[in-house]
Amino acid sequence: MKLVKVAVIGDIDSVLGFRGLGMNVIVTDNPVEAFSKLEELAKKNYGVIFITEDLAEKNKNIIENYVEKIQPAVILIPSSRSDTDFAMKSLQELVKRAVGIDFLNPENN
Repeated sequence: MKLVKVAVIGDIDSVLGFRGLGMNVIVTDNPVEAFSKLEELAKKNYGVIFITEDLAEKNKNIIENYVEKIQPAVILIPSSRSDTDFAMKSLQELVKRAVGIDFLNPENN
């Protein structure tokens, strides 16, 4: 069985706990550095990369490039420093595209 490398990128308060799960943790508040690290991890064949929604929201175009790819799976997670629902809206859009309906928010169907 092949193990998948997993990383998480974001502010210290949001990502530090992932270190205990054995993930590669990259602490940054800088969106430019975050996406430089994202591309570096993708080149190193990471299978799953979590990134906080506040960093993702500042560079939507870069995240959209990864949405269509099978690997790495770039997954948005809530940030301790963000009030937006950017991660949830992104997840809803992906589910709706994959399934054809938005079962996470049935009122939108």
